[in-house]
Amino acid sequence: MQKTRRSNLLFIIMLCTLGASAQQVDTIAFNERDFLRQLLLNAPAAQNSQLFKDMQDAEYEEARAAFEPKLAGEFGAKQFDSKEYYNKFQSGVKVKTPFGVKFNGGYENNDGQFLNPENNVPAQGLAYLGVEVPLGAGLFTDSERALVKQREVERDVATLVYNLEMNDYTLEAGSTFWQWYGEILKLELAQEAVRRAKNRFDFVKRKNKIGEAADIDTLESFINLQNRLTYNFDIQMKWFKISSYIRNYVWDSSAIGQPLAPIVDSEYDALVLDMVYNQVLLRQHPILLMLEADSAVNAINYRLAREYLKPEVDVAFKLQEAGNELGGGSYDPGNNNFVGFNIYMPLLMRMQRAKMRQLEYKNEMISNKRDELEVKLNNNINISQTNSATLRLNTEMLRVASSNYKDLLDAEITKFRLGESSVFMINSRELKWIQAREKYIKAYVSYRIEILNYYHSLGVLNQLVLE
Repeated sequence: MQKTRRSNLLFIIMLCTLGASAQQVDTIAFNERDFLRQLLLNAPAAQNSQLFKDMQDAEYEEARAAFEPKLAGEFGAKQFDSKEYYNKFQSGVKVKTPFGVKFNGGYENNDGQFLNPENNVPAQGLAYLGVEVPLGAGLFTDSERALVKQREVERDVATLVYNLEMNDYTLEAGSTFWQWYGEILKLELAQEAVRRAKNRFDFVKRKNKIGEAADIDTLESFINLQNRLTYNFDIQMKWFKISSYIRNYVWDSSAIGQPLAPIVDSEYDALVLDMVYNQVLLRQHPILLMLEADSAVNAINYRLAREYLKPEVDVAFKLQEAGNELGGGSYDPGNNNFVGFNIYMPLLMRMQRAKMRQLEYKNEMISNKRDELEVKLNNNINISQTNSATLRLNTEMLRVASSNYKDLLDAEITKFRLGESSVFMINSRELKWIQAREKYIKAYVSYRIEILNYYHSLGVLNQLVLE
């Protein structure tokens, strides 16, 4: 039975030794900022957010295409029963300006035995230059101009969306970084606990062989070693899991597939801004600016809907001359012209009024949402500030407590070697030290994550990383 127990023990120790030695290789080390910076510069999620910005730029340019000059041409010829019914040719340029006025100019030449009389033109063809002006609805805005303004706002919103997404992404990656660091500290603690337990077991076993330690002390030392090995095995599994998970955030080409290690300043003391600066940054928070942009888009659509409460009154005028007289300057606007006029107006305006009511309701909803988010963000900032300060003090106290417990443990081991203590007392002291060290690690990790939460609440976390 003793031999079986020893074999099991050696097997467990071998596993732990292999786990420890697997880390003793050259590693690529990151501090927090470098880790987050390589993520924001290289991660596919970050690149997709940038592509979304580029896509919004393209959509803005697409909307502006409504005001590009357009070249048009049309030709038609009909022949039947050896008769030439007609040949009709028209070409020209049309331009719609951002002010609602449309200009057009062109040339047409038509002939044929059965040509509609209204299409008759001089033998040299007919040249024309015209203008169309909306005097009612469409004078101050229309769907094309409204779309351009909306796309311009959305282009700015794309930058806000990018900052908001990267702010969240940075917090997610940063929290994982500190959880990873915490598990590394716990693994070091577990491995040190195993070394201490094994050394103690070997010491008690040697004393037992020469009759200076009871069998019960040997058994107790062995049980304690088993407990430490089990603890180490559990921590190793957690460490392996988080070490694999952290690679989801490593996109620097030189670090992919390489062993990683964190670089940490344990004396780090975060800069927390005062209330005035907090409020300044809060007003620039991406999510609040996005709501302002929503309100701006809503206002554009509201003006468009209100514009069409007016009747649509369009006036068109064309100056026409024979093709061969186009450059002569002998225009006769009084006789050679085309004048067009049309009016359109729904009697009850139900659609326009309903649309305006919808937009008024939406604007109120946006305002309410902004008020709610501003309160929540303020509260989150205050909570993070308070938690950061509290955790900083608590971390320092737990660090001192952990150091004191280790001093007690070392003193107890010295007394034990002098025959003035017992295995039970050492095990008890060691357990207190492990618990105190774990509390310190948990508090320190929480403190560093809370600092990230603070800057995340201000909406500037990703910007600070890239500065």
